[in-house]
Amino acid sequence: MSTMTRRLFIASLPPALLAMRTAAHAAPATDLELIARQKLEPAIVTLHRRLERLTSTLTFMTTGAHPDDEPSGLLAALRHVYGIRPVLYCITRGEGGQNNIGAERGSVLGVLRTREMQEASRSLDASLAFGGRGHSDSVHDFGFSKDPNATIDRWGRNRVVERMTWAFRQYKPDIVMNCFLDVAGQHGQHRAAVVATFVTADISGDAKEYPDQIASGLDPWNVPKIYSPAYGGGGGVYDDETPPPPTTLTVTAPERDKISGATFPQMGEWSRSCHLTQGMGKWREEPQTEWQLHLARVAKGEPAKSESDIREGLIATVGDIAKLDGMPASSADALRNAQGLIDEAIADYGDPIVVVNKAVEIAKAIAEARKQLPQELRAQVAHRLERKTREIDLVLATAAGMHIRAFTDGEDLKPGDNITIKTLVEAPENVVIESAEIIARKGLTSSNDQLSVAADAELTNPLTEQFDPLGGNGDAFVRLTAKIGGHSAVLDVDLEDALRVVPAASLELKPDAVVFNTAADLAPVAMTATVANAKVGDLKFDLPEGWALNPSGEAPDMSGTFDLQPPAKPGETRFAIEPQLLGKDAYAINTFTYPHIGRSVVPTRVSVPVQTVGAELTGLKVGYISGGNDKVGLWMKRLGIDVIELSPADVEQGGYRDLKTIVVGIFAFGKRKDLAKAVPELHKWVQDGGHLVTLYHRPSDGWDAEKVPPLFLKIGSPSIRYRVTDAASEVDILEPEHPLLNKPNKIGPDDWANWDKERGLYFASEWDKAYKPLLAMSDKGEDKLQGSLLSAEIGKGRHTHTSLVLHHQLDKLVPGAFRLLANLVQPA
Repeated sequence: MSTMTRRLFIASLPPALLAMRTAAHAAPATDLELIARQKLEPAIVTLHRRLERLTSTLTFMTTGAHPDDEPSGLLAALRHVYGIRPVLYCITRGEGGQNNIGAERGSVLGVLRTREMQEASRSLDASLAFGGRGHSDSVHDFGFSKDPNATIDRWGRNRVVERMTWAFRQYKPDIVMNCFLDVAGQHGQHRAAVVATFVTADISGDAKEYPDQIASGLDPWNVPKIYSPAYGGGGGVYDDETPPPPTTLTVTAPERDKISGATFPQMGEWSRSCHLTQGMGKWREEPQTEWQLHLARVAKGEPAKSESDIREGLIATVGDIAKLDGMPASSADALRNAQGLIDEAIADYGDPIVVVNKAVEIAKAIAEARKQLPQELRAQVAHRLERKTREIDLVLATAAGMHIRAFTDGEDLKPGDNITIKTLVEAPENVVIESAEIIARKGLTSSNDQLSVAADAELTNPLTEQFDPLGGNGDAFVRLTAKIGGHSAVLDVDLEDALRVVPAASLELKPDAVVFNTAADLAPVAMTATVANAKVGDLKFDLPEGWALNPSGEAPDMSGTFDLQPPAKPGETRFAIEPQLLGKDAYAINTFTYPHIGRSVVPTRVSVPVQTVGAELTGLKVGYISGGNDKVGLWMKRLGIDVIELSPADVEQGGYRDLKTIVVGIFAFGKRKDLAKAVPELHKWVQDGGHLVTLYHRPSDGWDAEKVPPLFLKIGSPSIRYRVTDAASEVDILEPEHPLLNKPNKIGPDDWANWDKERGLYFASEWDKAYKPLLAMSDKGEDKLQGSLLSAEIGKGRHTHTSLVLHHQLDKLVPGAFRLLANLVQPA
């Protein structure tokens, strides 16, 4: 970028302009990661991307229910063609969704999808905010729903609106767009986001609504425009039974981005591919240059019937700010000059030295306008100029040839710990590093390059509430001030791996859930407790009367084994083992790492549920073919079933032939090539007397209705028509005498009680006449569906397919699910 002599700084200042030390922790980037980053982020590209931001003063916010709801291709076009700042607002963390890449569920899945959303936002250069606070908060993803108002009521109407009002006032969007439509046939949570958006827009400009927000420094904000999609949201999941609203605006873009050469749908997929838990990320061959929108609401007057440009009627550029009534003449002149310089800098981006000179002048003009900004214009303008100031400073850093890293060389922190934060700055001679200050949240204090954690500091919340692509994220970051061309640029530098405060002591208590089958001889369940930074003797357990957790043998200080002993006749009961460690609630530290999001650490209150179940068993060995997305094999073992996990070699070599029953886990036909290849042999095994039990699959999971099941069985699409979301919906028994509902357990009304989230999804819609539907159920006001549990006699054997969410009910220790599963694995 520059031929000037380069210098290397180690900050903070003073006294740390010393020498770089080798990091001994996973926090700083590795050499290979740094090489990859440099290769994928040429400075000339970064400079153009940062200059693009200066071309607009608009903020475009999307409101969605879950991570991955955002219209990524449109957002890529708005950001890179129009320079508009995207902000993504998500009501929930997506903790009720599926997981295509691992076994994380519930609250931990919420953390995983939060991290995916952050990386997706980073790819779009978008800011991000969440409304939900996690799985224990009422505002969370509880699975599929159909009724928007019932959804909002379940979340807590006031809570949803209050948090969205905060987001409107915090980010001051000029444009809000609903990700979906509030029409029948759409996900109820998507529809709820639409309802909440319009309710919020009606009150966010009223200072009497949520006055605590105003007292904290936020201004009332009337959203100038709200758009809805002028296209449907159908496909394999949703149902376009209601047509979309008419198009009032067509957003247009070139066929390709001039810097990357990619189409905007392809750039959108760069972001969507971060949502791997949801199976996102597709190669988009065809370009898209138009997006149809419907102007649904304006702050003043009636919505226009048509617009030629999304920026119409808005303060869209620095030059537009100069035109506002009441702007002092000198400020207006400065802003007009800044607008001209922005245009010139974009044209000259290939010459960084020229860009530096122009950016310094832009910065001076913006600073002059900010000083003289009249009070009556502050609410409409101040946030725009403040954002431009930050964006200009980043342009200057790139154009000047600065390269900045900030990282720690220690492990995750515990209350009372200290750590060094190192800031590495590479810059030419004419850049003067004025300061490097650590900015940290409450409970963390800094001095020079040292950070200290108070003994009573709160733990890091892995569900970060906001993300800003300009930096300043996490529990701590570095604020670097550098003088470039006489201008002091302030840069917020995120740590390469987020700093985390975790519990001082932690506990791993295994197993993480316990089932006692009271239909068999009761025996103690062995449990293992492993503690960190404490002793096993520091644990205390409080169990219900009659239950005992007895040490088994002498235990080392850090690990011990216990026998969980039930009473002689426990009946059907449920409780949770929630130990104390060092006199406080015990926490486990869950850590997971995926290449697309890096490492995440989730402190979780230790709570091991214990459930008694009365399930008679057949005594047979059962084969289990896992797709890696459920724990059904584990639950069968804990129930007392003799389970053989069938490996790819077992499947390929026919190692299952002597078994009487095989269970295929969810998604497995799409996840395991060995299983898909073995379908003809499995069909022969069924004909010869085997019982094949398949758990729910989506049509996209390699499920060919003509080839995968032994006889024709089609999964319904769109899936909204073929699911029952009410976990308490009435279940009709269609075949009362069928062996699967009677042997070895009589399935009755109690077995359908206390189900969680939903009954099932991806029900079958059509099937061969040999299949008998055993159950019928529906959501309120809908026709009964019969495709949740089907079974057919085929030759000497049987195929049973269920779309009930048994895997989820087993995770929630629902007794009826265990009893039904015990029946499903009986021989043909």
